[in-house]
Amino acid sequence: MKIRQANVADIDALVELSRQIGEIHYEKAPHTFMPPSPEEKAFLLKALEGGEYHFLVAEHEGSVIGFINARIMINESIPFIVKKTVCRIGTIVVDESHRSCGVGEALMKACYSWAIESGATSIRLEVMAFNERAKAFYQKLGYVDDFCIMSRQIA
Repeated sequence: MKIRQANVADIDALVELSRQIGEIHYEKAPHTFMPPSPEEKAFLLKALEGGEYHFLVAEHEGSVIGFINARIMINESIPFIVKKTVCRIGTIVVDESHRSCGVGEALMKACYSWAIESGATSIRLEVMAFNERAKAFYQKLGYVDDFCIMSRQIA
């Protein structure tokens, strides 16, 4: 397996991976997530080309089997939050047929190294409350609960 920078040629694989994670999220939380749609291709292309995100893929035998994207953020607007450099992971997904094989861990390790190189003092990510498998994965890697986002549906 190889971890490398994503590029536009990877778009079809990225769309498929996005569909996989999108279906899970829509099934478990339709009040928050939309079903996968053709608009995701344009969204992913913009993320790839925009330069705001560090976008990595895991490749095995010439096929993209996972991706992670992250960006560096510094709080500049909220005076009561420490102004530190944070790596914020946007999405990580591994192809259904390659889960529990070390792909996610390799992607997280590569992102961790990039975060250090970028001067980050912490890494943050959000995980949905229903996603017990993902929570266990992150905890295994040393991540702990730091924030809790609560919601209430009105209509």
